[in-house]
Amino acid sequence: MLYRLLLPLIVLLPLVLPALAASPAAETEFEAGTRAFKAEKYQQALDHFERAEQAGMSEARLFYNLGAVHYRLDNYDRSRRYFERLLDHPQLGALGYYNLGLIAHKSGDRADAIAYFEKCSEISADQGLAALAEKQIASLGGRPPKSWFGYVSAVYGYDSNITLLTSSSAANQSGDFVQALALGELTLAGKPEDSYELTLLLLATDFLDGDEFDDDLLTVGVERRRRAGDWGINYGLEAGTSTFAGEDYTDTLALSAGGRTGFEPDHELRLRLTLEDITASSSDFDFVAGSRAEFNASYRIDSGSREYRFEYGLESNDRQNTETDSFSPTRHRLRLRYFHQLGASTEIGASLEFRDSQYQGVPGDDRHDQRLRVRLESKYQFDAGWGAQSEITYTDNDSNQTGSSYHKYQALVSINAVF
Repeated sequence: MLYRLLLPLIVLLPLVLPALAASPAAETEFEAGTRAFKAEKYQQALDHFERAEQAGMSEARLFYNLGAVHYRLDNYDRSRRYFERLLDHPQLGALGYYNLGLIAHKSGDRADAIAYFEKCSEISADQGLAALAEKQIASLGGRPPKSWFGYVSAVYGYDSNITLLTSSSAANQSGDFVQALALGELTLAGKPEDSYELTLLLLATDFLDGDEFDDDLLTVGVERRRRAGDWGINYGLEAGTSTFAGEDYTDTLALSAGGRTGFEPDHELRLRLTLEDITASSSDFDFVAGSRAEFNASYRIDSGSREYRFEYGLESNDRQNTETDSFSPTRHRLRLRYFHQLGASTEIGASLEFRDSQYQGVPGDDRHDQRLRVRLESKYQFDAGWGAQSEITYTDNDSNQTGSSYHKYQALVSINAVF
């Protein structure tokens, strides 16, 4: 359904960052300490981490884990000293403030706890961590958490093949475009882990050299979110309307259900099923009316400054079609994504996607497409609210149907704001 910024609970758990030069003995002790921590053998973990420090290791990942294990052993003063050493670290400064807030709260110092959480929220470039800090502030009687969330994006881009036709086609078009995206969520009732949400999405694309491919989309939905054991689940109903080339295109009604769970602090599985009923808003587009079902699964591995995602999607369509052409593909999609945090404000990423589409429902139309897509992207966070992003995407679609094979590239830059 609606895009949202989410962060697993990253509080006082062993951290893995890219290793700097460390002696083999220190590295062995560090790894043994991490295993002991995960097994909840905290005194044993502390012994290993201290031996790693004595062997010459002096890295943020070690200081973080020493702070974490001392916290678990109720050694709050020693835990505080290690987390204070992280406050100037480009990646871990905000997390250091967050954990200092936890220590102050455990020590009964409410005012300091609120101050640390406020500092975390102020400097964090990660909206998930900032939201977590805001919840802590609210729980301590500080400012209440917002009942709403908003995201807006302004995009300028270039598309080398707007029409998705072969490069030799005389009708092939390229050109610049602008795009506006707005997302919103409003809590209607309940708490963050057990709530009813009103969701909104608005997407508008305008090609500067003509309006024959302009499109707009508006969706409004209601979603239920709650916990069920180790799973965070959500389900809801969403209504949408769209236009194409200035004309009414489709109206949709979608029912969706999803869930996410973490196996470890750095592993997360997400599942989502969407069932959609599609009505053509104009008789010119009757061929796309019908239904669509889509299942998506995503597995995320977070390894310090690196993140890996493995995604699978299955889509089934039952459209009205035309007498000669099918608009009802069954699709399988595989995507691998990689992100690397270069510092507190900069992230780069790459993805590789393969999609297989088999069309059906029209006698004689045996269209079969295989699409390969490669994307490179970069993000820069000015502060907790404002950021910029750039993307370059190359798409190569191979089809057994004459005229349906194409390739294209698209480049864009955007300014984004969270509020």
